[in-house]
Amino acid sequence: MSEVDAVVRRVSQQAKTWQALDREGMIAILASLQKEVHAAAGEWSRLSSEAKQIPAGAAYEGEEWLTGPTLVLRYLRLLRDQLLRNGFPHENLSTKKVFAESEGSEQEEQWVAKVFPFESWDPFLFPGVSAEVWGEPGSLPSTAGLRQANPPQAAAVFGAGNISSIPPLDFLDQLFRHGRVVIVKLNPVNEVLRPCFEKAFRILISAGFLGFVSGGHEIGAELASHPLVKAIHVTGSEAGFHAIREKGGAERDYSAELGAVTPVIITPGPWTKGDLRRQAQQLAGMLALNNGYNCLTPKLLITSKHWRQREAFLAELEKSIRALAPRPAWYPGAQERWFHFAHEYGAQLPPRSAEELPFVLLRDVPFSAQELAMREEAFCGVLCETAIPATDAEEFLELAVAFVNDHVYGTLSANLIAAPTAPREAVDRAIARLRYGTVGLNVWAGLGFALASTTWGGFPGSTAENPGSGLDVVHNAFLFDHPQRSVLRAPFRPSRRPVWWPNHRRLPALGRGMVEYEAAPSLGRLLRLLPSAYLG
Repeated sequence: MSEVDAVVRRVSQQAKTWQALDREGMIAILASLQKEVHAAAGEWSRLSSEAKQIPAGAAYEGEEWLTGPTLVLRYLRLLRDQLLRNGFPHENLSTKKVFAESEGSEQEEQWVAKVFPFESWDPFLFPGVSAEVWGEPGSLPSTAGLRQANPPQAAAVFGAGNISSIPPLDFLDQLFRHGRVVIVKLNPVNEVLRPCFEKAFRILISAGFLGFVSGGHEIGAELASHPLVKAIHVTGSEAGFHAIREKGGAERDYSAELGAVTPVIITPGPWTKGDLRRQAQQLAGMLALNNGYNCLTPKLLITSKHWRQREAFLAELEKSIRALAPRPAWYPGAQERWFHFAHEYGAQLPPRSAEELPFVLLRDVPFSAQELAMREEAFCGVLCETAIPATDAEEFLELAVAFVNDHVYGTLSANLIAAPTAPREAVDRAIARLRYGTVGLNVWAGLGFALASTTWGGFPGSTAENPGSGLDVVHNAFLFDHPQRSVLRAPFRPSRRPVWWPNHRRLPALGRGMVEYEAAPSLGRLLRLLPSAYLG
């Protein structure tokens, strides 16, 4: 009996027990997991930093606290609170009509749930930020129906290697929303975290609800094709998804969170010098986080060719990007992808042997669906820019939204930047028409990955044969059954620097403070982390 077969058989035997577990039992497990993850947070962050070759004492060590245990602790806490409530509070629900896709079409009515700010201290964590989950047109805002609908079964989770919180968030979603026991195969990049994960989630492992396997492609193929595995979740690339599905066969239930060429749409209009600098720095920080190895990292900047301040903005952006210190190119294939894009668009090349790659803005990419920048995700510190020949903001938004919807790869997340002077109806229409699973207005859509109360995944409509940016959603701590997208909004001129601000000086302290806060929120813990948040 192989390791895979032994683990799958042990875990699948507990599928009925797990699905029969009542709400009080799940709440007790979540409370124990909160304590264990909190206890493991220091080792978790240290191991993740070492795997990414982050120099000891570097400010961006804080990213591993924030994108690792902090996010998992937040999800566990919000999920436990949701089960304690036994349903989403109806006072946070409303319905609205959204803009139709084409002129003359009838508008569709959708339910909308405000999911942030939700708790009394949320506005202090992210001032001015709000978030909603929009439902599928025609659906009802029910919660946790999948757990009852799915038969007792085992799922395989193929975890991503770029962000350490992704595998736990993925297998927790399978457990608590889908009602399945889970076998996890970690990506070789973060296999070093397996002992830490096994310690943090040992209550699930000891009960037989969760198991881990290790190895290369052969182990993955054995897991995907095992007859007792009835569902498979993949976070990674579309090519990786197809390879796993080829081994697993068409009869299994597939879900996935895959990649995208993430757009940032810059609405033209009058900006101050401070606006140009602030938005350029924010965009540079979005590019730099995790060295650009994120499916939510901005990859395509869309500007208006006739925007009077376009050159000034791009100059500020180039200045902000040049100020970013290069980081070790630790993710597999990063150098090949970087040089592929740099050669395509004539960038100045570092030595081929360079172990650190500079962040780069590749300007003036032709506005064409055939371009590499529209078709392929760089998955490294490369940002491409293209300009639309639009005469005003309304025309620009119409053209930009149509272009990214129809010609840019992926539907995971999109970013829209618009000053208060931008035409409000045109901005609202753009948000509603963007066919993306998460849309951020004046805030990084990637925050929707982190809030936990929001959903994360590709826009509905993909199939296992053509998965695009994925199937179904993850996170979704309120357990909505039929979400369509999440929409985040923030002021154009925020009251404080966001956590992804480039060269944040207090990021490690902020990361440790956020871990303590999410483990057990209190006014005292909130006050202790605020100086790091506001003075970074």
